[in-house]
Amino acid sequence: MEKFKQSLTKGITALNVKTNNFMEESKCKTYISTLEKEIIELKQAVGGKVYEKWMVGEGAAEDTEELLKSIKEKYEEIQAQKEKIEQLQQEEQQILGTTATNAGAAQEEEFIFCSQCGTRNAANYKFCRKCGVALGND
Repeated sequence: MEKFKQSLTKGITALNVKTNNFMEESKCKTYISTLEKEIIELKQAVGGKVYEKWMVGEGAAEDTEELLKSIKEKYEEIQAQKEKIEQLQQEEQQILGTTATNAGAAQEEEFIFCSQCGTRNAANYKFCRKCGVALGND
């Protein structure tokens, strides 16, 4: 009966982790899509300003500087979101044990996963370090 309970708890934890990661990744991807649309609009605005200045025989470097900085910042934010997605995927793999762990120490350490939020906790913890729920590791 205890093995069944542990198996069920692990299954629920895995489902919880996968669901949370899916939602976080979806948020990141939606944000990336929004940033990409904003970049397109900014590039069009830069082009419009450059063209207007060109038509009257002026340079447009000063007028476009802020727009160009904004585009650069959005590209940097997209990169940060992509890194966040990668980190979420790595954490999920570590939590669910789907990647190779360091031989030796990492395999010998004992952990318990919170059935509420899926956070990995040391086996001697009484409460989850993330959500505070009792871990039931008596």
